[in-house]
Amino acid sequence: MVPAMESNVDYVLGTRIPDPDDPIEIAPGILWIRLPMPLALDHVNLYLLEDGDGWTLVDCGLADPGTRSVWERLLATRLNGLPITRIIVTHFHPDHVGMAGWLQERTGAGLWMSRVEWLMARSTWLDTESDQSPQMQEFYRRAGFDEHDIQAYCELGNDYRGLVTPIPVSYSRIARQTGFRIGDRLWRPIFGSGHSPDHVALYCENDRVLLGGDMLLPRITPIIAVWWQEPDADPLSDYLDFLGSLGEVADDVLVLPAHNRPYRELRTRIADLGRHHETRLAMTLDACSEPAAASAVMRALFPRELDTFQARFAIGETIAHINRLLATGGIVRSVGGNGCDLYRRDA
Repeated sequence: MVPAMESNVDYVLGTRIPDPDDPIEIAPGILWIRLPMPLALDHVNLYLLEDGDGWTLVDCGLADPGTRSVWERLLATRLNGLPITRIIVTHFHPDHVGMAGWLQERTGAGLWMSRVEWLMARSTWLDTESDQSPQMQEFYRRAGFDEHDIQAYCELGNDYRGLVTPIPVSYSRIARQTGFRIGDRLWRPIFGSGHSPDHVALYCENDRVLLGGDMLLPRITPIIAVWWQEPDADPLSDYLDFLGSLGEVADDVLVLPAHNRPYRELRTRIADLGRHHETRLAMTLDACSEPAAASAVMRALFPRELDTFQARFAIGETIAHINRLLATGGIVRSVGGNGCDLYRRDA
């Protein structure tokens, strides 16, 4: 996640946050769970929706020992004796789908995801070869990294596999026409990409509640990145299209995000997210006043010291902004003598 100006939104509970073992009822029949994570982004929010004689769970948390321990306690003591009967996962990233297989095995709950997100989860979990892929190495080489850095990325390997329990082999598909009747509420999916291929947010129009996943965070922006498997992708365009698609969502909607705190004043946040990326595009353009490799542009956008894990995300974010400018004609690409791609402002 990339730092962004915190929006002047209405945090409905102020600074109050739930203890991992003690969910907060954030709206009637909706429990907010906040689980710690051993990462720089140190928590993830999950939501339990009261559903008659059971619960529908939205997102599952990272598959690490701390999360597993919290889930053991929640299942034993904190769900009013009611089972989890359905699991909805917004997208395939490990802090959202990580415990899905374990929870399904423990509870028998059905798993719901969009088709693309389930396929991404399954294929990434099953992938045992991508850490040494020649295509991956070529992607970073063209971005301007030296062989030492490229080897460091190879050594990271497929860290996804260590952050998730086995992805279930079957699921139920969330499609455009899918609606969920959960308790007295009807939820419809809102699809978006840019952060992930087919992220699902859920909107209850009658009660004006939006389960936003990672797409509408109040303090940071979701990672909008290009990865080596699709080097010419334009995910920033996809994400901005998603923001533009929310015109029918009420401005006073209660947004339940996957990170930080629930808030209102969605229009303010949408505008700030758009301005943030406009600023980053302008910085990218400035960094290409003279021919520059993506790695040099990255250092202009992310001047702080980055470890290998952070740099992998940072170069993906950088190339997302580069590819947006290539698509709009702001910059042009050439190939340097060492095979590295160079970008410069279009005259």
